[in-house]
Amino acid sequence: MRECARLAALLVASLVFIGGAQAAAELDAARATFEQGDFVGAAEEARAPETAEGLAFAARALLVQADLVARGDDRLPLIEQAEEDARAAIALAPEYAEGHLQLAVALGFKARLEGRLTAHAEGYADEARAHLDYVAAREPDNPWLHALLGGWHLEISEVGGFLGRTIYGAEIEAGVDAYDQALSLKPDDLLIVYQCALQLVALGDKPLMTRARALLQQATLPEDPDALDRLIFERIAELKEALASNNWALIDSVVRTQKGEGVSPDGSTGRLQIRPPIGSPR
Repeated sequence: MRECARLAALLVASLVFIGGAQAAAELDAARATFEQGDFVGAAEEARAPETAEGLAFAARALLVQADLVARGDDRLPLIEQAEEDARAAIALAPEYAEGHLQLAVALGFKARLEGRLTAHAEGYADEARAHLDYVAAREPDNPWLHALLGGWHLEISEVGGFLGRTIYGAEIEAGVDAYDQALSLKPDDLLIVYQCALQLVALGDKPLMTRARALLQQATLPEDPDALDRLIFERIAELKEALASNNWALIDSVVRTQKGEGVSPDGSTGRLQIRPPIGSPR
């Protein structure tokens, strides 16, 4: 009986090892597909093993597709599937930070698309912040945590103005500080650089826009860029060109397009139009 039990335990252990190795191999394949620019295909591959890591990666891949590739009505289904994948990852492994981070991103994208009224009614900002706080308590040096906290503060400050800051406790200074922390941890990460610059430009404040210009000017492609690096660098070039024009209508249009904002039921886009500082050319 003891020998049978020992053999059974060994069999279970070997099956777990084989299953884990297979899941790891499938996730590696998904990462390779992602690097080639097939983000939807990468999500499908990553989702197949039904692991928390794979589901969180699937969410990330779909959010990249929604943010940098898809247009119009194609975006929301991708974001909703990413939200579902992130929630599934959290259900499988509540302690796994990436699931919480990707869910926060998905909620932020939904807020942009659906507009400020729906976002407030659905509690997207509060839920996203709860997930970021969960990660902050466990991984305080996670650079993506700080980047998303920066985005959370600056997005609400931009969209909601004083009222939004009062309701949610968002602060421009806290957002800038959070991005600074993210950049100190990953100074050459194009995605963090780009998102920080885009958020700073969107606020329309002259000193912040000067900071954004400096960040964009320093951004360089890595020696061996993947598809995501190239897509982000294209966005950076477009934003730099708009800023160089000093055409405030163009800058506003580029920011609006790059953020992929939708329209609220009240007809608003969920953000204020960027206004030139007093005395600046229009």
